[in-house]
Amino acid sequence: MTGEKLETSRLIIRPLDAELIRELSVDHKHDRFLSHMQKLAIDPTLRGWDAWIVQLKDGTYIGDIGFKGKPNVNREIEVGYGFEEAFHGCGYATESVDALMKYITTRYPELTIKAECLIDNDASSRVLEKLGFMQVRQDDIMKYWQK
Repeated sequence: MTGEKLETSRLIIRPLDAELIRELSVDHKHDRFLSHMQKLAIDPTLRGWDAWIVQLKDGTYIGDIGFKGKPNVNREIEVGYGFEEAFHGCGYATESVDALMKYITTRYPELTIKAECLIDNDASSRVLEKLGFMQVRQDDIMKYWQK
C-alpha cells in the first residue's frame, strides 16, 4: 500500500516519508520517526502500513496514528495512535483514526482491525468505542479490541 494524503474537515493525515520528516525536523521531538524511516528504507512496501502524521489544516503537528505493520496471515492489522497532550479531548483521535480506517477498509474490506490500550486509559477506550470496536478481552494491564 502506498498511502496517500487523507483530509477531514479539520485535519491532514499523511503517511510518514522522508519529505514529511524534513518538514517536521524543526522540532527535535520527532527524532523518533527516524526509526520508521529506517524500516521504510529496508522495505518500501511498508509505506502506509506504518506511521501516519496528523496535522491541523495549518500544518501544526498534533499527533500520529497508524498500523503496526502489514496484515498478518489471518488478515489482521493493529491500529495505534498518540497525540500531543495539548490536543487531547478535541476529538482528533476519533476523527483521524476513523478516516484512516475508512481508507484502509475501502481498499481491503477483508481485514480485521485490532487495537489495544492500557486498562486505565479511559479516553482511549472511549475513542475505540466511538469507532465501533468491541472489547474482546482484558488482562491485568491491557484491554484488547477488535472491529
